[in-house]
Parts: sequence; C-alpha cells; structure tokens
Amino acid sequence: MNNRWLKGFVAAFWLWAFALLATAQQAGETSASGPVVYVSDFELDAASITPDQSRVSRARRFAGSLSPLHLSGQDPQKKSQALVTSMADRLVADLQHDGIDARRLPAGGPLPAQGWLVRGVFLAVDEGNRVRRAVVGFGAGQGKIELAVAIDGLPVESPTPLYQTVEGQSDKHAPGAMIKLNPYVVAARYAMAGNDQQADIEQAASQVAEAVVARVKTRNTAAPQP
Repeated sequence: MNNRWLKGFVAAFWLWAFALLATAQQAGETSASGPVVYVSDFELDAASITPDQSRVSRARRFAGSLSPLHLSGQDPQKKSQALVTSMADRLVADLQHDGIDARRLPAGGPLPAQGWLVRGVFLAVDEGNRVRRAVVGFGAGQGKIELAVAIDGLPVESPTPLYQTVEGQSDKHAPGAMIKLNPYVVAARYAMAGNDQQADIEQAASQVAEAVVARVKTRNTAAPQP
C-alpha cells in the first residue's frame, strides 16, 4: 500500500514539474502586460579601411565631426558595437518604462515563438537622397543619418529583408553599400540630428519606442501575426 502511494506521489510530482516548466517557458514569451517585445541589434557597418592621415583628409574628417558616426579616434569596430549596444539598451529601457515587457535579443540567437521583433538599420543619406548603409569610421561625407525600423509579429521563420543592395552603383567617396529599402517591411524612418551622439540615440530610441507601443497595444488582445 505504501509502495503504491509512493509511486503515485512520484508520478504526481513529475506531472507538476512538467506543468511548471511549460508555464515558465510560456511566461518567457508572454507576460501579464502582453506579448514580449524582442529588440535585435540594429545593423551598422564598421570601416575596414584605415583613414588617410594626410592633412587634407584630416581636415575633411574634422569637418564631418558632427556626424553621430564620426570615429573620434576610436576603433571602428568597437565604436560600431558601442552605438548598436547603446541603441538596443536605450530602446529596451524606454519600452519597459512604457509598461512593455521588452528584452534584447542576443545576436545570432533563434527567434522566439511568440511576441514581437524590432529590428533596424542605420542609414547614411546623401544630398541626392540616395540611401546607403551607414559606416562608422568616416566623418566627412556621411551626410544625414537615419534609422529604418521594422516591427514584426512572431512567429516568423525568416523575417523579410529590410532592404536590398543596389548593384553596379559605387562611389569611393561615399562609404557603405547603396541600398533600396523595402516599403512593405519598413515601419518608419527616423532622422538623427547629428549634434550629439548620446542625445541622438535617446531621441531616436524614444521615437521608435512610441511606434512599437502603439503597434503592440492595438493588438494586445489578440495573438500577433507576421
């Protein structure tokens, strides 16, 4: 009799444990305030070419020092990662402040099964309104800096690309691949003032957060669709 009771207790314990695990996994994708918003690292290239150290080149870089992507003597790769991290962290903080369960999605990690995905790319827009992927490490010639942002409902196996590369059009004086944005994917574009890097990041993140909150809350009562 005691042996049967013990077996029953063990079986009941494992059923409870499996139910608790399933609940915890589900809680990782949804919360009481609605679906979780996952913020991926925005795309930002780093210069792989050492800038020319001539007087003319230095003067040009100094003239472009107001660009939020100006190198300022730092390693391009480190500078790029610092900007990407700052944007992601600030956006997550702004969303959490607005009552959204927001989390940063690790680079290269699998996409969650539920919730929302926020992604974007830093853009360099020249005087002719041509769009390129922004490159850290070049101050002069960077032009206007913008963000293109997409908000995807999960699940989705592979998010539709934000842009496509325009082949056959290169300009050695304007670093960064020329691209064409996908208007059916990009939710919005945000200009960065270019006066102060941290202030630009904060302002852009705040604007993106407002768009995400509006999108999520309009469909908070139903499961989001891609």
